[in-house]
This record gives sequence, structure tokens and C-alpha cells, in this order.
Amino acid sequence: MKTSDRTMRGRTLALGDPGSAFYASFRYILNRFGEVEFRHEREFGESDDLLRLVKAGRFDRVLMPNPYGNPQRLGLYRALREEGVPVVASDRGALPDSWFFDAGFNYDSPSYQPEAWDHPLSDAQEQAVTDYIERLRSSNHALESQGPRSAALRQRLGLAADTRILFVPLQRPHDTVVRYFSGAVDSLEELVGFVDRVAERLEELQPGRWKVLLKKHPLERERIRPGSDRVRYVPDETHVHDLLEAADAVLLLNSGVGLLSLCFGRPTFHVGDAFYGHPGLARAATDPHHTADAIVAGGAPDPAKVARFVHHLTTKVYSFADFETELKDVRGGDRQRITRHMEFRELRVLGEEFPVGGDRVLVVSPVIPSGIYRGSQSRVDMMIRALAASGRRISLAVLNTSFGGRASRDIVRELRDTYPYLEYIEVRRHPKFDKTMVGRARWFGLKAADGAALAPHRIAGLETCPLSFRRCVAQMCDTFKPHFLLVNYAKLGPVVPDDFPGVSVIDTHDYQTQFLTEDQESNGIRRHVNRRLYRLSEHRELRRFDRLIAINPDEKETFRGIVATDQVHFVPAFAEASGTDPELFWARDHDALFVASMSNFNVKGLRWFAEQVLPLIRGERPEFVLQVVGNIARAKELRDVRWKGVRFHGIVPDLEPLYDQSHCVVAPILGGAGMKIKVVEALAHGKAIVATPKALDGIGAVDGEHLRVARDPRAFADAVLEVLRDADHRRRLEKGARALHARDHSPAAVATKLDQVFER
Repeated sequence: MKTSDRTMRGRTLALGDPGSAFYASFRYILNRFGEVEFRHEREFGESDDLLRLVKAGRFDRVLMPNPYGNPQRLGLYRALREEGVPVVASDRGALPDSWFFDAGFNYDSPSYQPEAWDHPLSDAQEQAVTDYIERLRSSNHALESQGPRSAALRQRLGLAADTRILFVPLQRPHDTVVRYFSGAVDSLEELVGFVDRVAERLEELQPGRWKVLLKKHPLERERIRPGSDRVRYVPDETHVHDLLEAADAVLLLNSGVGLLSLCFGRPTFHVGDAFYGHPGLARAATDPHHTADAIVAGGAPDPAKVARFVHHLTTKVYSFADFETELKDVRGGDRQRITRHMEFRELRVLGEEFPVGGDRVLVVSPVIPSGIYRGSQSRVDMMIRALAASGRRISLAVLNTSFGGRASRDIVRELRDTYPYLEYIEVRRHPKFDKTMVGRARWFGLKAADGAALAPHRIAGLETCPLSFRRCVAQMCDTFKPHFLLVNYAKLGPVVPDDFPGVSVIDTHDYQTQFLTEDQESNGIRRHVNRRLYRLSEHRELRRFDRLIAINPDEKETFRGIVATDQVHFVPAFAEASGTDPELFWARDHDALFVASMSNFNVKGLRWFAEQVLPLIRGERPEFVLQVVGNIARAKELRDVRWKGVRFHGIVPDLEPLYDQSHCVVAPILGGAGMKIKVVEALAHGKAIVATPKALDGIGAVDGEHLRVARDPRAFADAVLEVLRDADHRRRLEKGARALHARDHSPAAVATKLDQVFER
């Protein structure tokens, strides 16, 4: 079988609620399905609505729970299959601990047709499946809870040694396979009537020799009363394996017990449509008399065919997991076993095998990574995606420091939609947003306590990392038991529990002491902060961690002067390749684009561009307009500023159209630390870029090959004008940008670096 190192390619449309018990039970492996987008089946009034979405969204497959679970889903399932859209149906399998992600469901799946499995096995395969069947037969483990095994079943049931046994396991009356694949009968009542007639015929053929043993499904409360006195129930606690061991033949509708019966070598007859009903395996039972005749005639299943079929199921169709389930009472007094979690030992999807058991990583962030409008969010977002794509199991703890008006549960829902594969998500609102009298008093008390400890001169304290958030992370460590704790920013350093047994990693994002230095010396702000004390506190926080990630190669060397050399790793900013082929457009609407948050250095850089570069450009090209996107528009320094040739958009839901419609991207950055993620994103979009040297810190770009570098206003203006005038020059830079992105800043380029960081 083919084994994938990472994930399926392409996009998956998942039908249903990402918070449902179904998806929650295996959410941590959803990353194996590529890019996943959820839509509820109720959104599609007609199947054509779904088909249009699949086509427009370029989805490669549709994932869904039991397609026969309700009429709406069944209609969508059938329409998808008729149109040749790959479907991944998912539900419990027929072997203990099994689950499937298959191209069909049960009897209707092509996976069970003989051409898929009826092939000779090698000696090694033969031995492996023989060992599996032997373990299955001797095990207490079954599809549903059973009583203890018993070596004296006949004695317990009062049956003579020469009494022949026909075992009939019953199913749940409303099971999918009963409602849709019932074959010669329409209900379980009719099945019991069918069994009555078989029993009467057996008595005619071999008087006094046969007893028919019914077993009620373990979750059912009521028993269907048979009409024949030769048909009786066994006690509920009787183990199904003991019954199969004692049986001379097995008659059933189409449940998974039929597959177990084949493994026990018993003649097996199915009244309904069964996925194991093939020559050499189980035989169809359509007429009671003919069925009884066949039972008396005997004829075990072909051992070679059974071995081939079970080998196929266990190596190509079924995944295997340890299940955590809950038995619940539902409407009408019914009972239902709900799967809450599956810990996969083996994972197969559409015949492709994926590795399981990846290391667990708890990501801790002071920013909400979805709804991206700043570089720090983009960094956290890409780290989550890259670690998940590598097969690691990710959970997320977020300290909400920006949106006091948003409920944590709403943010969790948004994060679950964005990252459906996250195992656990916790969001804590910063205490500063608690406007109750008690909350405000508590917050001011914490600030006072922080102030007494020289908080302004420390990178981390009670304000940057509240006690409530520290407790949240500690609890998640106890629950999730991560192998790695990935903390973003030194200001959250105190979240690392003192007794954390795993590997603690900090993604520094930048060297904050450098930011402070430039703020004090260049921007004239934060001068009240004692730089020496601040630097010492940052170094102290960095030393908490086992491993450090530097986003900039220069900062990597700085950090190696603070901690041991082998603790420091360089992982540059990276982004998925994006953007539409520019040659698809007749023209572009925008001259230039600047994407920025409201940091001091972005504000200062925009002022420099607008006041010193823009007049030079508009002197030669009066119609030139710079599009400015991001929350830089909210900066108080720019509230009353109005520049001709500058248009502010604020935060937009989708940057893609603005990138597509811009001739070039500018990065007029004059200070700061780390790596400018806005530049990396522009590279990922394949844009012609004009940037200052400071904007390119840590980026291995060559002027004129990958982008343009300009050191003064005149050079910057000339570089922008050349891009606008010379389409061939612009196209060369666009090609160079994509090449640099692929080489240094794509997920593939950093995959090995990340593996080195997260290696135990």
C-alpha cells in the first residue's frame, strides 16, 4: 500500500458541523485531507447547489458521515457519485476497533467487489492474516460490549453435544443497513418471521437436531417475539464469539457479525444485501426453504477467499483506533453509543495509508491567528499549518488582547472553522477587558503588583501574561500532554510550567530589545524604559526555553550569545504561494500596494514615503495612487493626515484581489526587528517589490533579480516608476520574486528546518 508522508493533496469539502461528535472524534487527523472547508448539508436545497460549489471551489473530494444518515445527505451523496465527484464516506467498520474512510458506504462501495481483493497472497501476507484471524477468534474484544467468554456454552444453554446450532444475531431496527440494504425482507420483524420458517424447514429435514439461537443487539431493550417454539433467545450477556464458536451455521440480515462468522469458518447466510456476500464467502438467503436446505447441506466458506478478503480489509480499507465512547439515552427511550474520540493506530483513506501517532504540540499565542491583518498573526497561522501538515497533532491556547467585545466561544468557533484539525482550543480574554467593578479592581491590583516589580522595564509580567492564562496553559498541558510547548513571543514566557516534562520552544518573532532601542533612539518614544533591565529580562525569558526559533539570521547569532548555540534555530518567515497569474488580466487597477499593521516603524515608513517619495512619483505620474491596507489606518498618528495619492482601505476580508490588481508592492520600512512578513507575502504572491534595505533584513534578495532595493527617496521613486513603465522589467521581477519565495520562504523550503526544531 502507498504511504503518504504528509497529507492528501488538494481541497476537501467536509459536510457537517466541525464541532459535531462525528468530526470531533477524529479532528486531529483532518489535516490529512489537505485544505478542509466545512459546509452543513442543510445549506444545499438541491444537489445541484452542492455540485456547483464543488466545481467553483475546486474541491477534490467531499468528506461526509454515513451517507444514509438522513434523506438530505443521501440525495447529495448519490448526486456526487453520479457526477463522478470523489466521496469519502466515514463510519465504524465491521471488525473490532475498525473505522473506514471509503469511496462508498458498506454494500454500495466498490472496495468490497472481488476485483479489488480476490488476488493470491504472498506467504508473508498469508501468515499475517492467519495470525490476525487467530487473535480475533481468541479475543474477548467485539464490535459491541459483550459478557465474559465461556468455555461451556452448550452446558449453560442446556444443549446436547449433538444438537446443531443455527445462530441468528439481530441488528438495530433503525440501522442504516436495515433500512436501505434489507434485501428479501423489509424489517427485523420480517427477518424473525423468515427465521421461523427456516426453523420449521430444518425440523422437517432433520427432526430434533436443530436449535435456533437469537441474540438481541446489546443496545436494544425490546425483543421481537419469534413465532416458532424452536427459536429462542440466548441471555444478553452471552459473548458473540462463544456463539460463533458453537454454531454450525449463521443466518443474519447483513451485520458485521457476518464477517466475524466467516473468520470463524462458519457457513454464513445473509438475507439482506451484505458487503461480504460474494462467492466463496457468505451466501444470499432469499427463500426460507432453500436456505434451510443449504444449511443442512453444509459447506464452509473458502479459507483462501476469507483470508484474501480480511487481508484486503485490514491493509487497504480499514483504519484501526482505540475508541472512547459514551452510551447515551436518546428520544423514545432508545440508547446510542457515541464515539467521542479515536486514537488511531493505523490510518487509511481511499486506499492510501498515512502515518499516525505524530508528536503533540501546544501552540501558545498572544494573537488570534485567524482573520489575518498583521504579520504576527500570519507567522502563527503558518506555523500551525506547517506543523499540522507534517503530521503533528496541534492544540492552541490564545490570549485575546485585542478584541474585548468578542466572546471567547465565538473566537473558538472561528478558529475551529479555520483549523478543523486542532485537537483542543482554549481562548482567554485578557483581564483588562473585564469592566465589572470586581474585574476592574482585580486588574488594577495586578497592575499595581506588576508596577512594584518594575513591570515597565520587564518584557514579561502579570500584564503581558496574566495568571489566569498561565493556569489555562498549565491545565492544557495536563490534559493534552504535549511533547512540545511552542510559545510565541518572550512576553508569554511565564506560561511554561515549572514541571513541564516536554520540550519548550519559543518562536521569538523578533528581538524585542532591538525594537526598544530603535524606538528610543529613532522614534523618540518609550524613553522611560530602562533598556539594560529590559534586555536582562528578555534574556531571562529566553533562557526558560529548551529551543529558540529566530526569524532572522542576524538575530540567530544574537541569540547564540544568550543561550547555547545548539538551542537556536533559524526558521524564516514563510507563506503559501498565492496570487493569480497576472497575464490573465487585461489591466491592473492599482499602481502600488502597501500592507501594514500600525507599528511605529510602519507609520514612520509610510510618512517617509508619502512626504518624500510620493511627490517625486506624482511629479512624473500625477495619477499615481498608493493603496494602503491593514490596521495602520487606525494609527492615531495618521488620524488627521490626508495625502493626495494615498488611499486607506483599513482591514479587508481578502487581500488577494488587491495583490492581483497591483502593479507592484512597496515596503518603505526604516526600522524594526525580525523579518518583514509583508515582504515575504509579496514574494509569495509573485509581485514586483520595491523596498528599503531595512525591509529586507534576513531576506536573501538580489537587487534587480528578485526585487528592487532603494536607499533614498529619489532611488525609491525611480524604481517604482520603472516598474510601472516597463512591463518586461516588472515581469522579470515577478518571476524572480516567485523563485526567491520557492527557494527560501515556501513551506517546502522550511520543512526540514521545522523538523529539526521539533525533533525529540
